[in-house]
Amino acid sequence: MNIIIDIGNTNIKLGLFKNNILVKKIIFSLGIKNYLNSLSFNFQELEIVFICGENTKVVEELKIFFKNYDCKLIFWADINKNIIESEYNKFNTLGFDRLANAVAAINLYVNFKNHLVIDLGTCITYDLIIDKVYKGGQISPGLGLRFKSLDFLNRESLDFKNLEPKLLGKSTEDCVQSGVYFGILDEINNRINHYNSNLEDLNVILTGGDSIYFKILVKNVIFDQNLLMKGLNLLLNKNEEN
Repeated sequence: MNIIIDIGNTNIKLGLFKNNILVKKIIFSLGIKNYLNSLSFNFQELEIVFICGENTKVVEELKIFFKNYDCKLIFWADINKNIIESEYNKFNTLGFDRLANAVAAINLYVNFKNHLVIDLGTCITYDLIIDKVYKGGQISPGLGLRFKSLDFLNRESLDFKNLEPKLLGKSTEDCVQSGVYFGILDEINNRINHYNSNLEDLNVILTGGDSIYFKILVKNVIFDQNLLMKGLNLLLNKNEEN
């Protein structure tokens, strides 16, 4: 059994892989040592722990925790990232999330020649892969950052899963919700339309924690919230093979 740990800006994501199948995905806030102690699986079965992220405090906590188990610790800085062809300047500076998403798209959706991965998290990233070559993309502020930039009410109080934002707001709150939500929706659709008009056989994948809020209204895309974990597992496997 392998564990992949994604240390993000807001949360920590933990993926348990058994025979290269994602059997469990857990998302939790910082405070990882206590959380790991509360998990109900046998750490003695662990073979590899793959840690991705730059939060030094969390990384040190993980080192101390897993020191008690007979498993191999691998860190993002230590792996070979030249797994796919790229035209990106300073490829080694590409975030692990974007690289993993690209690797997953190429290896898991082999029936398509080209891919556009849209990852909605703290930031929204757009990554374009043409004929297995990573071309680059865009980064823009995510849902939470856009609310914060307007000094709007606590983003956690918003639940778009049970809310139908009104295009025409009738209050300041409605207007901000509408502007942020439909602004992102229009941005996503604009990017998709642009690349669709210039590329044939384009596979569009929507992923990331906030993608759930846009799943229904973004058409003709593959929705895969586990794309990042799958890509990190692929990167781990390819490095272990070498």
